Amino acid sequence: MKRRSILKAGAALAPGLLAACQLAATTAPPRRLERFGLQLSTVTPLMLADFEGTLETVAEIGYPEVEFSAMGFLGRSPAQVRKLLADNGLDAPVGRITPRLPEDFFSLSRPDAMKVFRERGQLKYLLDNVAQSLEAATALGQKTLVLPALMPDHFRSLDQVQRNIEVMNQAGELCARQGVVFGYHNHSWELAPLEGTVPYDLMIEQTDSDQVTYQLDAYWIAKGGGDLSDYLSRYPGRFSSCHMKDIDKDGDFADVGDGEIDFPRFTSEAVAQGAQYFFVERDNPPDPASSIRRSYAYLKQMTY
Repeated sequence: MKRRSILKAGAALAPGLLAACQLAATTAPPRRLERFGLQLSTVTPLMLADFEGTLETVAEIGYPEVEFSAMGFLGRSPAQVRKLLADNGLDAPVGRITPRLPEDFFSLSRPDAMKVFRERGQLKYLLDNVAQSLEAATALGQKTLVLPALMPDHFRSLDQVQRNIEVMNQAGELCARQGVVFGYHNHSWELAPLEGTVPYDLMIEQTDSDQVTYQLDAYWIAKGGGDLSDYLSRYPGRFSSCHMKDIDKDGDFADVGDGEIDFPRFTSEAVAQGAQYFFVERDNPPDPASSIRRSYAYLKQMTY
């Protein structure tokens, strides 16, 4: 058959093939998100009061995985944490970059502690923070190490954004030497237009896809005016993990399933583009214990 005849035959078949695919998509059996974890920042007050007991409670609720917050292990060693996880049947597959903090950090007042934390979280300390965080990541067998954020003052000009990208690529190279992928967790400020472009888009486009991944936070994308489906379709393969965090009609935090985000759609599109890990998170919930139970119950019954 000549090439022109083949093309005509293909064109004739295309509408029927498309209809068949659409029918298959609508009749496919619903799937469940079989495995999802908890970002422990959701229960920070509980972790501070009873680190060991909180991990036990999280496991009892049914979460099989946890992701530690930017506060790290709250003074525990990687060996102690590894044993606690094993004792509770928990995994911590995704690591968190934590600043190198002074030994007396946990005895400081909250204002002083936050001042130190923000100071040590600056871009100029990133590679040092990555180096010391890699020790914990390798001890726990983690293959992804995520930076929770660069603060808004790192996004005041395109020159600053380009410097962010440069250092993030360096962090990716540093992690790659240990068989780990460097990751970045978004907030809303990376989406604020700057000199005619969106910093977050530049970060995704100009970082090495083999060495830098992204953790897509659903709430913060929505809060920043972004579109989750758009990011997942424009940058397939770049989001290896996601934060399941809901937003209410007023733009505030909500338990997963109580807000405005279409989590079945988000989950389906995230899985399709390659996301492997999902973590429930809510910032400063009024009742952390209730919040993590409600979010777990929603996701456990959700189909997509």
